[in-house]
Amino acid sequence: MAVIYRMSEDTRKHTAHPGKWFPRPVNLGTIETDQLARLVQRNCSVKRSDVVAVLIELSEVVQQLLRDSHRVRLDGIGSLMVGLSSDPCDGPKDFSREKLRNIHICFKPEKDLQMDDVELTALP
Repeated sequence: MAVIYRMSEDTRKHTAHPGKWFPRPVNLGTIETDQLARLVQRNCSVKRSDVVAVLIELSEVVQQLLRDSHRVRLDGIGSLMVGLSSDPCDGPKDFSREKLRNIHICFKPEKDLQMDDVELTALP
C-alpha cells in the first residue's frame, strides 16, 4: 500500500507561493475501533474482544490523563497533549474562561516515525 496524494494549487490570498502546486494526502476513509481490533487480532495471538477492551480502556485513560494536563506518548507513534486557543489579554489577571476560544488535542509525531521508505501514488 502507498500514501496517495492529489496535487493542489495554492490559491490563498496572502500566500508566499501564489499559483504554486503542492501534494496533499488523500484520505481513503476512517478505521474504527472494531476494524482496528480485527487487524490487530490478525497479526497476533490476542482475540478481537481483548483488543477492543484494551482500546476502549486506552481511550478512557488517555482522555483522563489529557484532562489532568499530562502529555501522553505512544511509542512508535507520537505524543498527544492539550492545546488552548484564546483571545489576547493585557495580562495574566485579565484572562477569563470567556476569552478561551477552544481546547483541542495536539499531536506531535515521533521523530523516528518510519516514513522515509513509504511509497507515493498520485491520483490522476
